[in-house]
Amino acid sequence: MTVNEAVLALLGPKPGLAQLASEPADVLAAAQAAVDAPDGLGTIASYATEVALPATGTWSNPGKGGAQADIVITAPEDGVPLLFVEINNCYESAQVLAAKIDKYMRYCQRKVKDVDGTDQPMWRTRWWVPDGRHADQPHPPLLLVFNRVGPRNPNTVITQLAELTERRWKGTAYEGGFHMYDGKLPIVVTSMKHL
Repeated sequence: MTVNEAVLALLGPKPGLAQLASEPADVLAAAQAAVDAPDGLGTIASYATEVALPATGTWSNPGKGGAQADIVITAPEDGVPLLFVEINNCYESAQVLAAKIDKYMRYCQRKVKDVDGTDQPMWRTRWWVPDGRHADQPHPPLLLVFNRVGPRNPNTVITQLAELTERRWKGTAYEGGFHMYDGKLPIVVTSMKHL
């Protein structure tokens, strides 16, 4: 159910205020807040749930060791060509989440032959994204959403997770103050409340 809540939060549907005219004031206020909120990402067709990301095997018959994205969003019209979303209900430890991030990395690093015989990342055979700037080739971003339902404190888990996965997301600093993220997994962390 949390995945469904996340899809709705990311879609940001707008209620029809005219249809709610006879509702109580608190309902109208909530509807107005939704109307005034920023637009969401894409349309319902932009979302797929429980998507296997095979580190081995094929798209139709994924092998072991790959990730399973709770949500995959493709909304290039809104500036989000590809986004993987992982939902955590605060039952998993930082170590379990770090293992999941390793699975995303294995998938993102997997190469397959293109129709012209050249190697390319497997994910690019299914989804299009623009090339990185300055020859930077980062992997598609991962949005990690914490829903504070379980017993674990997300702040503690996030701190531990950042330490355990630093090699997966930290860029290389260069003179002049810029960083390159070639081969890194951009990770954005938020809460369901803020989503």
